[in-house]
Amino acid sequence: MLDEKITFDFLNLHLQEPVALLTNWMMCAFSIYAYSQLKNIEKGDVLNWRSFFLWFSISAFFGGIGHLFFQYLDVYGKFPNWIATTISGYYAGNAIITHITYKATKKKYASFLVIKSIVFLLAALVSLKFAFVAIDAIITYIMFCGVLAWRFYKKGITEMKYFICGVMVSLPSVFIFFLNINPHRWLNKDDLSHLFLLGCIYCFYLGAKKRMENKTILVSSEKMIAHI
Repeated sequence: MLDEKITFDFLNLHLQEPVALLTNWMMCAFSIYAYSQLKNIEKGDVLNWRSFFLWFSISAFFGGIGHLFFQYLDVYGKFPNWIATTISGYYAGNAIITHITYKATKKKYASFLVIKSIVFLLAALVSLKFAFVAIDAIITYIMFCGVLAWRFYKKGITEMKYFICGVMVSLPSVFIFFLNINPHRWLNKDDLSHLFLLGCIYCFYLGAKKRMENKTILVSSEKMIAHI
């Protein structure tokens, strides 16, 4: 069967899914790199994107552990990944929300983001099903990094195109996961989804980096004007 898990023994340990470990840690390594490249700006979207990559790296690290040691930890070993995934999604959504100018509207979106994240995470932990975490991430990315980002792009914030592109790149992973598409034992639905997500966070990094560069230029210009 194509969806049969790959198992192997190492140091008297019964392990499984080495490719899932590899693809998860690829995402982890890139997220750490992205985090290190974004400056610790005090507030705004760049700070949120920095937090996104930090939590995404934690999520991917424990995601690999959860797959590798599943025979010992069972589904409970995936809880750290699920929790960190939810938190990273929150920061991605919040990064886009920072561009909303009306306080009442911003508060509504922020409240929805928090409530949605908590509800789906609790549903996942109680039911022991990752599907709820996946649905939460899908709603966050499409609604905030897709639809809202598109609105801001139309208003002239050109960096939003990178976040929109990231959402588009990640969309195949949705169908791969829910349709249970397993091309090969060494490239199952989890492995393939991770590769699309790697492309997604790369696009997010490009957008966040561009936002950081533009903010740095703006701050430098303001300081020059202040000294004139």
